[in-house]
Amino acid sequence: MKIKPLSPLEQEAMNIVWSFKQCTVRDVLRKLKNKNLAYTTVSTILTRLYEKGMLAKLGEGAAIIYEPKIEKKDYGKSVAGSFFAKFFHSFGDAAITSFAESIEELPKKKKNYFLKLLKKRHEN
Repeated sequence: MKIKPLSPLEQEAMNIVWSFKQCTVRDVLRKLKNKNLAYTTVSTILTRLYEKGMLAKLGEGAAIIYEPKIEKKDYGKSVAGSFFAKFFHSFGDAAITSFAESIEELPKKKKNYFLKLLKKRHEN
């Protein structure tokens, strides 16, 4: 399934839905309270996420419950894969060099984890 990019607000709403597993517009609105958004705005955001194939709708009218159609981990893999494919296609060897250099800036634990994963993939 091709995943369409999400706006920052859609991403924030999606994170809320993932945390709830199932929720209503009001649930998301409560979590976004510091954004000072209207109910209709949040409803529109969830409708867009539904149209992008990220959410399923259960029920109708005012009783709609939303739930994720894609796991957060799978979404992350898709976004990362798409980003790296475009990055490497656009910048070639410079992208590889830049990526390798940026690994040095990771905290030691994350760097070791990443290198372990890379080695495991290379062995397969």
